[in-house]
Amino acid sequence: MRTRFEVLVVCTANVSRSPLGVALLRHHLTERFGEAAATIRVTSAGTDARDGEPTDRAVAEVLRRLHRPVLATGPARRLDARLVDTADLVLTMTRTQRASVITTVPPAQRRVFTVLELARIARRLGGDRRLPASSAPAAALRALVTAAPAWRGPTAPQDPASDDVADVHLLEVEEQLKAGRRLDEAFAAVVAALPGPPAGAAPR
Repeated sequence: MRTRFEVLVVCTANVSRSPLGVALLRHHLTERFGEAAATIRVTSAGTDARDGEPTDRAVAEVLRRLHRPVLATGPARRLDARLVDTADLVLTMTRTQRASVITTVPPAQRRVFTVLELARIARRLGGDRRLPASSAPAAALRALVTAAPAWRGPTAPQDPASDDVADVHLLEVEEQLKAGRRLDEAFAAVVAALPGPPAGAAPR
């Protein structure tokens, strides 16, 4: 089994929501696993991105207001089949983007979720302690992704639209901050549900 794990975060233009998601997920992984979080690589792409476009400057402001590290996530890049093929987990902002990823690479269906969908499933699995214990972050995340597809139906919301994080690019910072809080809470839930090292073992 591979010791590394690749996460691809996807939005539309890859200049706002997905770069923000990358920074937030990296933060929560590092908070939980310390230096061992480096075995999980988190990158992003956009279904309709223009390669090389810079990240929206508001992303840094949202991170500061959330008291999260302002991390560089690189210029925009367009989603393609190669990026999906090499990802162990693909997290999208909306159901439409999830469908686009699956259309691009149909066999990837079991490892593609919206961020809010996976967070909801993670809360259920973590609360029920259904995931096997693991001392390695990559193995812990792989266990979650393996278990998650079976819980799409049992945890489905009454309103499917509640699985979407709306596009807030170019809106007021306060609106972008609302989206940032939703993403921050979702990624915190995903990471909190991961089976960690044995009790008393400090992250390395």
